[in-house]
Amino acid sequence: MLDVIKIFISSIILIVSFYIYCKIIINEKLKLNKIHLLLLSLVVSILNTMIYQYMEGSLKTIFICLLYTFFVKYVFKLTFSRSIFISIIFIMLTVIPDLLITTGLIYIFGISKEYCYSVFAGSILGNLLVSILMILITYILRKPLRKLVNYNISTSKKIVLISILTIIFISIFFYKFAIAYELNKSVIAYLVAMFAFMIVLFSLFKEKLDNEIVLKKYDELLDIMKNYESDIEEQRTLIHETKNELMTIKCKINDKEKESTIIEYIDSILGDKVSSNMSKYSKFKYLPSNGLKGFFYYKFIEAERKGINVSINISKKIENSFLKNLDTKHFKELVRVIGVYLDNAIEASLKSEDKKLGIEVYLINDCAKIIISNTFESDINFDKVGKERYSTKGKNRGHGLLLVKKILHENDLFEAQNTITDKLYIQELKVKEPKIA
Repeated sequence: MLDVIKIFISSIILIVSFYIYCKIIINEKLKLNKIHLLLLSLVVSILNTMIYQYMEGSLKTIFICLLYTFFVKYVFKLTFSRSIFISIIFIMLTVIPDLLITTGLIYIFGISKEYCYSVFAGSILGNLLVSILMILITYILRKPLRKLVNYNISTSKKIVLISILTIIFISIFFYKFAIAYELNKSVIAYLVAMFAFMIVLFSLFKEKLDNEIVLKKYDELLDIMKNYESDIEEQRTLIHETKNELMTIKCKINDKEKESTIIEYIDSILGDKVSSNMSKYSKFKYLPSNGLKGFFYYKFIEAERKGINVSINISKKIENSFLKNLDTKHFKELVRVIGVYLDNAIEASLKSEDKKLGIEVYLINDCAKIIISNTFESDINFDKVGKERYSTKGKNRGHGLLLVKKILHENDLFEAQNTITDKLYIQELKVKEPKIA
């Protein structure tokens, strides 16, 4: 009976530490009142005690993970996938304070392995120390942990699967190690497998995070594009109004109205209007007003501000082409692909001596061709472009091209090819007209 009470108290300590961990990384207000939270914590502690009492090995770890998953889901009103992901991270992070405390007791304080694993590891003091150290580690790593949660990594089935396999090998490793108290061949095999899965998991985390950052960047850009298009339409209206006002002034002059009346009328116009250079807007007049016009205008301004000479050639046929009727999914993917190409072109041309960037959009039969050309400084290895995070901009800079490769592979509406002619890097994107089902 005394052992059950100890396990129950330890369970309360662990659930409290898990709750604090969730509060730190989720960083949101509690969705449950305090009385319900206390009752739920009590129920979870009882269930946790039963799991520890009647289960062993990896099965125990899996059931604890599921128990924590339902706890965080109910308390913070999260999706199941996000809840289980948060629980998996917690269990994996718990390994760190567990190893640190055990190593310190054995090799610094000279306590025997048998005592550590049979007495201290399951004691109230042991769980309290692990929980305190766990909360401290969570607070130190709160920023990257919040990114992991907020970038919807948990929606990746591959990551969830590898995470589950990782915690299984973690639990097996500790179970085997606790029995033998030494690193025999069996324990080492599980240790190697555990670290292998952790490395794979870390790689998947990093890749998913990089992709999420790129996606977020271009999703935010869509809102900016809408604002620029609104400005463009406003300028068109301003031109129309200005023409009418000039005609009125001309009529007043022809009718030989008083000079003071004409000046007064002109002053009233000047008080309401502001001068505007329409030459930049006119370059994009044939692009459809569905966000694409604003997108190219935004990138055009960005390039010009950086001192790049931009040339634009857009066919009149584009104005009423299928591009203006693209659905949201295809439009977002088109913007992301063009965005990566333009970002790379702007950065490459900025480093070159001539600093030139060309944008061309044509309609040929049922396909729209978007051609982006730029000057560049360094040699480009075509065999590596889009592969293994290769980029002409240096190490760890090819994540955008990896995203493009993924989109091109999954969407047969897009085809891309690149060439070099007269010191220009030319990227051509062919957009096929979607077939009506």
